[in-house]
Amino acid sequence: MITTNDALHTLCDAVRQTTAVALDTEFVRTRTYYPQLGLIQLFDGERTALIDPLDITDWSPLQAILQDRNITKFLHAGSEDLEVFMNVFGAMPQPLIDTQVLAAFCGRPMSWGFAAMVAEYSGVELDKSESRTDWLARPLTSRQCDYAAADVWYLLPIAHKLMAETEQKGRLDWALNECQLMQQRRQEVTDPREAWRDITNAWQLRTRQLACLQLLADWRLRKARERDLAVNFVVREEHLWSVARYMPGSLGELDSLGLSGSEIRFHGKTLISLVEKAQALPDDALPEPLQNLMDMPGYRKAFKEIKALVQEVGQANDVSAEMLASRRQINQLLNWHWQLKPRHTAPEMISGWRGELLSGALDKLLAEYPR
Repeated sequence: MITTNDALHTLCDAVRQTTAVALDTEFVRTRTYYPQLGLIQLFDGERTALIDPLDITDWSPLQAILQDRNITKFLHAGSEDLEVFMNVFGAMPQPLIDTQVLAAFCGRPMSWGFAAMVAEYSGVELDKSESRTDWLARPLTSRQCDYAAADVWYLLPIAHKLMAETEQKGRLDWALNECQLMQQRRQEVTDPREAWRDITNAWQLRTRQLACLQLLADWRLRKARERDLAVNFVVREEHLWSVARYMPGSLGELDSLGLSGSEIRFHGKTLISLVEKAQALPDDALPEPLQNLMDMPGYRKAFKEIKALVQEVGQANDVSAEMLASRRQINQLLNWHWQLKPRHTAPEMISGWRGELLSGALDKLLAEYPR
């Protein structure tokens, strides 16, 4: 267990001589906005290290390892781990390869779990009973430490095998591109001014109600980040929507809308002031009405045709339809095509390796569905 700055320096000096490491994190996220890091696991082929973040104060040696492009970092299903690294260290591991992505390009299920992967490649049944443990509590038990160490000890040799398999199938470039996309998704941070667009049923509101929702969602997200509190522990989403819908003018009206006592006690006056601010906006400052994607003319037909195209292209290129395009990605494409949601980057289905396979056919298909 690495518990001091000096021990971390010594470990990282040794790791710097290697070309690949397996990484994992254990964290807790119940009421907080940001994940609370409880442990970092690292295996470089010789050393298995459990790094205790509660005692380390100088992270510069590990940050250097994470950014050393001569050392490949392997994770499995590492999307949430990337969020941890971004929040704690302000950087992603580079270069990064996710073994779940490699496995998907080798014909395994998209959500292939680590235990299933280890069972297939190593013939070992891992004990996952510690997966829901409290990783912030100290001291960690030997059972917890064994569980955490296994996550990286098995990962590195399997990663090398999967790299060879993926390269043999001619899919390594696509897999690396998918890993880059995974990092890009994690680096996209919601602008508080756009948070209202993610509120369920926002499209049902009229323009002044939407203006109110804009103000409310902006305030809630900033408050959540400031206090490191999950957004629904500031004000629940359905309560935020109700405030925007009915625009109450008193604490009593908030109570009648079903807001909790703590929501009213801590934030009631702020909510009322934001409602008043929305009421005072001139008409030309109100947002355009939102359109619901599912209600767009031709949505169901377009979705069905895109799904069929994905199936056809996937079969022709030996890629599962699930890997090629999820429902989320198809909806992302249609939201962009019909200009329902602003995007700063091209939709995933027409960029990267997916774009190579789909963009030409999608251009023709979408031309049949103008806004």
